[in-house]
Amino acid sequence: MKVVRAVPTETISEKLSVQRLSEALGVRHLRANVFTLAEGSMSRHMHREQEEVYLVLDGRAMIDVDGEQSLVGEREALAVPARAWHRVANVGVGPLTFYVVAAPPVEDDAEVAG
Repeated sequence: MKVVRAVPTETISEKLSVQRLSEALGVRHLRANVFTLAEGSMSRHMHREQEEVYLVLDGRAMIDVDGEQSLVGEREALAVPARAWHRVANVGVGPLTFYVVAAPPVEDDAEVAG
């Protein structure tokens, strides 16, 4: 068994970084990542096939799923069905760290709103 430290170090954008746990752990049947989001929000996006579960580790998130907003605090989780447009916003003080697990692990599954 392999143990990895789940600390986002790969920069995706000025505000968002990730630790790709699936790759680090050799997991093939799901996608798992830990993200850190500075103040602000992620791009609105959706996944054609993947279902996702968001679990807030530190901070507070406002997660919009197809226009329905949910405030998600530490150690709270929210499911996002496939084909649902969603966005995560950091609404707390300091960085927001959250874990996302998705299945199936489909490549190039996301569409980003323009």
